[in-house]
Order: sequence, then structure tokens, then C-alpha cells
Amino acid sequence: MTIPRALLDTRGKKLERSYPSSPYELQETELIGTEPIQDLVDLTIHTAYVKFERINSLMLVGEPESGKTEILKKFRENHGVHTRRRFTAYGIINDLVEGRTKPLFNHPKILGSIIVYDYANVFTYKPNTVDSTIEFLDAITEEGLAPESSYWITGDELKPFEGLRAGVITAINTFGFFTSGRKVKANLYKGGWFSRNVVASFGISQTLLTKIFDGLKRGDYRRDRRFVDCIILQLPNERIDIKISEKYAGKIGDLARELAEGYTKDLKPYELKGIRLDKSLISLTKASALREHRDTVDEADYERIKHLSQWMNLRMNTLKADDYPFSVKRNEG
Repeated sequence: MTIPRALLDTRGKKLERSYPSSPYELQETELIGTEPIQDLVDLTIHTAYVKFERINSLMLVGEPESGKTEILKKFRENHGVHTRRRFTAYGIINDLVEGRTKPLFNHPKILGSIIVYDYANVFTYKPNTVDSTIEFLDAITEEGLAPESSYWITGDELKPFEGLRAGVITAINTFGFFTSGRKVKANLYKGGWFSRNVVASFGISQTLLTKIFDGLKRGDYRRDRRFVDCIILQLPNERIDIKISEKYAGKIGDLARELAEGYTKDLKPYELKGIRLDKSLISLTKASALREHRDTVDEADYERIKHLSQWMNLRMNTLKADDYPFSVKRNEG
């Protein structure tokens, strides 16, 4: 069913109109072949608007020049999205205290989604700063901020933001993730950070790479294809309760356990049980329904998440040209 409700534009201005009834279409960008990863980011941002469910976090692992940072930049102007090139707990808490960063909702206290373009930068600071940032990320993505954990700010200053929650969407290249003296992985294990994220890895297939180079040779990137600099989402001005039946909740649970087994094989000796992952997949599935203007999950939502799950691992499954079976709004130029 269509859910009439007010929308917000990119700067939070209220738009008095209802969602259209047409199916959702991903916006085409110049980053050809990356539609599945774009969709994962899109849906993750939408999870902040799903009532009673967790706000998802997403980590993209990709090769250099695979487009992961450019994908994240496309969503930077959306209401409730807070972008950072470099990130520390002190930096974002100070912005909250000074009013430069504002929560998306106050009841419950939700910040929205924090986009960090290069996650490896988090670990370039002094060890105590890194530890504080990891503690902050663990708190804000789960139970919410607590004034007794200062994050370099006094508890009294943090009191107004007690319980504040958010999702973190970030990217890291394969060198920073798989090598770098194991420093990045070691820090990500702290506090169960892997289980708090959906980690998606991807590579570029030879067919897609050939298509990209053919486009460069033709000069397609210089033509007016009306490619967008920013993707502006139509987001509600409140959290919406989306229903899911036991049938689809069970199918999502089976998928979560299967994915958790795959992560565990790649992360030995660390083990993921899949409980948080199950909650994250339910949030993504409900976000798909919300985005399609429905208040109930259906088969199409499950099939979308199942299709996207082939990249929810550390196995660098490749993207292929024109291989995304869901609706994409093609630009004319």
C-alpha cells in the first residue's frame, strides 16, 4: 500500500506531498556496474527511518579505483547524513555540543548515518585516541552514547546526547584492510565491531573493466549524460513501523546464519553467531519496503536483500556490467 506522509528535502525542509506509487528506481551515475553497492548504501541510510529496528552500519571493502569513495560521496547532501574525511570521537561529539551537527530525531535520540570516506584514517591517530573512537563507535551503533564514557568530553556536556544512536557507513581499500601489519583488523575486533557492521567486499570483473575502458576511450565521461553529483533521497520526517511476517523473518534468519558462517571462515579464529547480522538484515529488508512506499515486507524485498548478500563477505566477489536485476533510472544524454 502507499503510505501518505510528509517528506523532507536534502536540507530538512518539509515537503507536503505523498510518496508516488511508482516502483523505486536507483539513480544512474557515471560509476557503471556499481549499482549493487550503491543500493546497499541507499538502503543502509533508510534504516535510520525504520521504527523499532537497528540503524545499520556498513563497511565497504574494495580495491583502489573501484568507486567505493565516490559512491559514498553521492549521498553526502541527504538530511541525517553526516560526512567526515577524518574521524575521531572528540570531533563529532564536539560538533554535537557546539550545535554544528544536529540529531535527526530527538524521540528517540537518533543522529542518522555517519559517512566516513576512508576508515583506515581512524587508525592513524595515537593509540588512546583510536581506543576512544572505537569505544564511541561501539556505543553509538548499539546502546547509545553514555555520559560516563567521556570520549574526551565531560559527562555534563554529553548528558543531552545520552542514548544517541547512529549508523556508520564507511569504506576501506584492500591494502588497508587485509595488510597494514594487521593493525586495522586487530582494532576492528575490539568490542565485536565486525558483528556490528554489514561488511561488503567487491571487485571489478574483467568484462566490467573492459566496458569502463571502452567508455573512457569514447569520452563518455565528458559527455552530458546528466549524471548526478549528489543522489537526493526522498526520506520521511518520522520513523515508520514496517511489518514483517514470520515467513520472511525466518528466511532472513536462515540467510543471516549462512552469511555468519562465511564471515567466520574468513575471520578465524573469531566467530560470528549471526544474531546482530539477523537484526541488520531485517532492518535492510524493512528499509526496502519503506523505500517502495509499503508498510509490509514482501517477496521483492527479500529477493533484493538475498541478491545483495552475495557481496556480504570478505571474498571480493566481482561486479559485472549491466548485471543488476532491479530498477535503475537511466539518464538520457
